[in-house]
Amino acid sequence: MDLHAVEALNEDLTEFTRDIFKYLGYQGQRRYGQQYLRGLMLDGRRKSVEPMASRLGLPRQNLGHFVAQSTWNYTDVMRRIAARAVAVIDPAAWLIDDHPFVRYGHGTAGAIVQHCGERGQHLCQVAVSMHAVSDLGSTPLHWRLFIPQTWADDPERRTKSGIPPALVHRTKQQIALELVDEAAGWGLRPPLVIADSDYGTNVAFRNGLTQRDIRWLVAVNGDTTVLPATGAPISPWAKRRPAIGVSQLARANQYRARQFVYRPKTTNHPARSGWFVAIPVHIAGIIERGYIATTEHRLLPERVLLVHWRHQHDKEVFRAWITDLPADTPLSTLVKHATSRWSIETDYREMEQALGLGDYEGRGYAGFHHHVTLVSAAHLFCLEQRLNPKGTHTA
Repeated sequence: MDLHAVEALNEDLTEFTRDIFKYLGYQGQRRYGQQYLRGLMLDGRRKSVEPMASRLGLPRQNLGHFVAQSTWNYTDVMRRIAARAVAVIDPAAWLIDDHPFVRYGHGTAGAIVQHCGERGQHLCQVAVSMHAVSDLGSTPLHWRLFIPQTWADDPERRTKSGIPPALVHRTKQQIALELVDEAAGWGLRPPLVIADSDYGTNVAFRNGLTQRDIRWLVAVNGDTTVLPATGAPISPWAKRRPAIGVSQLARANQYRARQFVYRPKTTNHPARSGWFVAIPVHIAGIIERGYIATTEHRLLPERVLLVHWRHQHDKEVFRAWITDLPADTPLSTLVKHATSRWSIETDYREMEQALGLGDYEGRGYAGFHHHVTLVSAAHLFCLEQRLNPKGTHTA
């Protein structure tokens, strides 16, 4: 936005920041929080501290101190952002993902050479994110930086980058469950959790959601082992029915696939469609079977496998998901949920290109979380304006 457009939204922005910064202890923090959001929304090539301070006419040191060193708790702000987001878009699901941030300094908290999106292997940070998704839009609810084991075991680097002493290494799947639990402490509960195969193939992640009584729909790989469900109870170690791979079972059911347009045509993107089929299955991996054998019922629960081909007669499966949603869930509903990831891909692009998600240049743990929190706030504010330009929203 240009300066005139941002100024025109000043009244709405004041109301918005009064709400999301309500738990900040100092008036100066609330004031600089609002200015930081203005800086993120203003037009400009980069949204790091120095160029934003210049555009806003503020001392660079003050704005830099607010985001990098000030003691405000980012989770207090995310709590208000999440509550407001849920009230505004009434999500049909929460989507778990992780996002890479390219870095060029080895002293940046959590940065190691790892897979970094289109750049392949590169020095980057990775943050686990949680998003609310509905027909009205999608927006982040929470973030947590992934701390690799090498960082967790290095006291000197931890101290220099401000990683809290109590923070230990957690897998991304463990972090995702912690984010869900933290949101539960805020009084928020997902109607459904959707995640890609990094999470979907992790038995502990799926079982963690089940133990929390949270429905899930997660991507899996083609070599995931399953048993076709017949309606009869199946014990975990039933030898009479050997497990097969998802891809093999998919080929046997491809003739039943139906075509759906899962992403309508827009100004910037062509329509996307595919062929889908739902198949009742039991997950039959060794770890899954071992876990079920220790439970009270000791029977493999029935799940639904959703398979996607790009074209009707493709030999290779494009994507596959498994869900614990009821077996009578309409195929159209399964397809809508499974393909909702494109919504957060749009979020990432908007936050990267328009709101400076990847532009933060600080190296500290707290500064990173402050920045992504403020970008999330700016994203939600822009979403609210698109949905109801003259309205106000409360959570």
